[in-house]
Amino acid sequence: MLCKWPMLLSLLTIFIFFSNFTHGDGGTDSHFQSPPLSDEFRKGRNEVFSRLYAEGPNIVEPPVQSSSLILAAERTYRKDPLNGFKRYNGGWNINDRHYWASVAYTAVPFFITALIWFVIFGLCLLFICVCSRCCKREPYGYSAMAYALSLIFLALFTIAAIIGCVILYTGQEKFHSSTLNTMDYVVHQANVTADTLMNVSVYLAAAKQLAVDRILIPANVQTDIDYVQTKITSSASTLSTKTADNKDDIEHLIESVRTALIVLSVAMLALTFLGFVFSMFGMQVFVYM
Repeated sequence: MLCKWPMLLSLLTIFIFFSNFTHGDGGTDSHFQSPPLSDEFRKGRNEVFSRLYAEGPNIVEPPVQSSSLILAAERTYRKDPLNGFKRYNGGWNINDRHYWASVAYTAVPFFITALIWFVIFGLCLLFICVCSRCCKREPYGYSAMAYALSLIFLALFTIAAIIGCVILYTGQEKFHSSTLNTMDYVVHQANVTADTLMNVSVYLAAAKQLAVDRILIPANVQTDIDYVQTKITSSASTLSTKTADNKDDIEHLIESVRTALIVLSVAMLALTFLGFVFSMFGMQVFVYM
């Protein structure tokens, strides 16, 4: 009988262990609880979880969002040659070299096309001048078809030049209005920031007069408040002054660019009209000029 007691105790222990797994969590009538964890086991478990949290991928915290203001992000989404031809997403920022690099890369095909056109035009003009000087021929008349084609091409080129002048004029108007709207928005945000700083300065001035049970703020704290208030007021004044000065400079530059583009479009339109008139009346000297 004594030999059976160890076996009975083992069976009782196994029964208690499995009853904890089957009824310990969900059942409400369980009379048994799992044995308490030792301090060494808890310490080791905490170290494992800490290491996994430190070394594993961060899937809990959301990505940090930048609080900086990005202007015209969609319009300036261009390839940046200085950054491996990746897309530039910094917005309108004239102080960033990546912004200017993306602008230059976008305009490079057009500048190359214009340069090639001017080179070919110059070479053709030089070739015609050399041929006219070296190989003089007797003047002869042209057929009616040649005159008709010349008139048709002259009219087409004149219409194309007029359309280009109109596009240039409307484009500079859009550029002018868009730039002014962007500048007004930036100036408004700067003024709002300056007003907020001035309000904080007023709140600090009022905070110095606070008293609890007729006990005022200590003198050293009031001195610190005065120092911070002076710094905030100076920053607000500097921000307002610099904003006004930069606004005047930018407006002057924008107006200068607008005037230059308008003069250029009007000059191109006038030259196109005069060239058409001179060609129609056979004034070859003025056409060559």
